[in-house]
Amino acid sequence: MALAVAAPSAAVAWGPIGHRMVAETAALLVADDLPTTWGPLIERHRFELGVYAFLPDSLFRHVDGAGGKVEGPTHYLYLDAKGDDRPRGSVDRRIAQFLDLARGELAPVRAPKGGYQRGADAEGDAKRVFSGLFDLGVLAHYSGDVSMPYHTATDTNGVAAGEGGIHFYFEGDCVNALEPGLAASVLASARKNKKAWLRTWGTPTTAMVNAVLSDSLAAVATVSQLDRRYAVTELAVPGSAANAKRKPAAEGCRPMRAVLVDRLAKGAVLTAALWESVLPDGVDFTGAAALQFSDMNLTPEYPAPR
Repeated sequence: MALAVAAPSAAVAWGPIGHRMVAETAALLVADDLPTTWGPLIERHRFELGVYAFLPDSLFRHVDGAGGKVEGPTHYLYLDAKGDDRPRGSVDRRIAQFLDLARGELAPVRAPKGGYQRGADAEGDAKRVFSGLFDLGVLAHYSGDVSMPYHTATDTNGVAAGEGGIHFYFEGDCVNALEPGLAASVLASARKNKKAWLRTWGTPTTAMVNAVLSDSLAAVATVSQLDRRYAVTELAVPGSAANAKRKPAAEGCRPMRAVLVDRLAKGAVLTAALWESVLPDGVDFTGAAALQFSDMNLTPEYPAPR
């Protein structure tokens, strides 16, 4: 029953603020790493990247032609799944897909030029950059999903433990209640811990993704303990469809802040590392110091999972 209640298509990781935070923080990390090449361009498009990072939830789930059933599994990977009674998810393959799409758009870029302009009307390298930014932003959604604990566990919403509703409380209500202020802490943590985390996660990109997935699964127990101790006022019947009763997020989420910062910062560090893996070297940015796109690709054709 617990598995049936937690429908995969309903499990969205982070809300719009959380996904925006991961993408914008990643953009600032790239600016730190590549200050004379891609960094400034990525940084000044961080708002656009943050918007693109929410499209898989706000758009793709509604236009996949199957009521979200095609898109849904691309947002999770249940590491503790046993048997064949339920899909394990494919977020790792979705990340690889968008890495390939971004690499394909950006690899030919040699010397983008331009100022404030419409990306839809751009040509040559500027057009490739515009399209590549879309792919990078969407990619940030899935790499952000990897850092959300309940996207790695078959009990996606805590129902087996009587903690129904924890998924959305942690990823949405808590983030909303603690921001503004949360993003600054996420950026500080990402900058402080980036080198150590990347050293631990290893290479190639598949190893990084798998490492963060495993770390997220390990964090489920910590979130559960904090929820039961500080937020839950009445547990639900284990395995039932009912949600546990909780304190308002402004009160119940404060003890979870450190975990939220850690998870979002790891999502941002992972995202920045993935982006940098497909940003080509040797690009001449002298003609693109003021390149800024005035529009966004908000009605794309659905990129079906491969």
